[in-house]
Amino acid sequence: MKDFNQIISVCKETTSISTKVVDDFLIYYAAAWNNLEYEMNRTFAAYKHITQKFPKEWENKLKAQYIAHKIFKDDGLIKKFLNHSALKRMNQEEMAYLKFQAENPWRFSFSIIKEKPFENFYVMEDVFRGEEFLLYSPGVTNTLKSQPTILWFNMIAFNGACWQSYGPIGAYRSFEPDDIFFFATELNPEIEDEEDLASALEIDPVPYMMLIAGANYPVIVNKKDQMVHAIAEYHLDNMDTKSLTRSFITEYNNGVYRLSLKKWKEPPHFSQAYYDEDQKMIILSSMTDRGFKALAEGLNAYGYNFSPDPFVRVTLSMVITASEILKRKIDLLRYENLFSKESTPVEKENLDRLNKLLHLAMKDINAGRRPDIEAYARQAGVDPETARSVIGQALDRFKKMNKRRKT
Repeated sequence: MKDFNQIISVCKETTSISTKVVDDFLIYYAAAWNNLEYEMNRTFAAYKHITQKFPKEWENKLKAQYIAHKIFKDDGLIKKFLNHSALKRMNQEEMAYLKFQAENPWRFSFSIIKEKPFENFYVMEDVFRGEEFLLYSPGVTNTLKSQPTILWFNMIAFNGACWQSYGPIGAYRSFEPDDIFFFATELNPEIEDEEDLASALEIDPVPYMMLIAGANYPVIVNKKDQMVHAIAEYHLDNMDTKSLTRSFITEYNNGVYRLSLKKWKEPPHFSQAYYDEDQKMIILSSMTDRGFKALAEGLNAYGYNFSPDPFVRVTLSMVITASEILKRKIDLLRYENLFSKESTPVEKENLDRLNKLLHLAMKDINAGRRPDIEAYARQAGVDPETARSVIGQALDRFKKMNKRRKT
């Protein structure tokens, strides 16, 4: 059995040395090294539309984390710095610390909590490397006191007894591992697997740091169904759409069939398939897991062999966050516009007002405050009765989500 009190002593000693050596000296020394500060500012500038929403101290902490990663990552600057005269100011204990860190690179990790064996200690599983590690992090403990968290994003360093986190902690309320992989492939379509993702993360962690912008988005649930985009794409030489009419509503426009599964085509599921007769391709799509499974089974009843599991499964919160970070609309249903009816100006205006109302209210809901419904209704231009109904539903879903997380 591990002696956690002894490990805590190691952690505290390591933190003390790190504060003096890394925070108070190396971060500034490295920033001036070979235009690193210029490179850092240029990299972060690409995401100014995101960082300007953060408190100023948060951006500075992210930049310090960025430089620390440059120093201590695999083949980082520390190997060059060890021979520099500037480090002669270090005592024997501090130099031993730096040499040990040079031999044990720091890295970023997306992970989930598997077990809590002792206060402030967590057995974590890196969801992309498939490795478990023991993490000491009072920051994780403090975060869990204020919000439920599905997935964690930390930069971690090994101290000889366990791992410790360095810098800001990413704590995501609704992001799942599939969401991160989705974001990675939107960022770089050449990423094909978890190994590619882990490598890309070490090369340029800044886009992944920006995901903190969506950290507080809640899980969106309709009764017992989580709202997601579940999508699969298959090559299909031909399709007898007429034979499907018993189970599907069939529409056609410009070489594309839309096949809507009866009883599952309405909210929240929107279970539909699109068959492009020119591209010889079929896309299965649903907004819920149950709806996707029903869609696959509905098609398979006619002799097809589609998997009940989607190729892409991404939460609505990640689609919103990725669109904001990448500054472009992410269109997961490229054929839907062939069948969508154009909204009238009045419908668009009403939808904009409701979106504004929810945006105002969600700031309070995420902070644990009761929204001022009447005030927000006036700001958004929504009648008070409608506002009470819409915000009331959002509050109910938020409470149910938190209750499920605690059980």
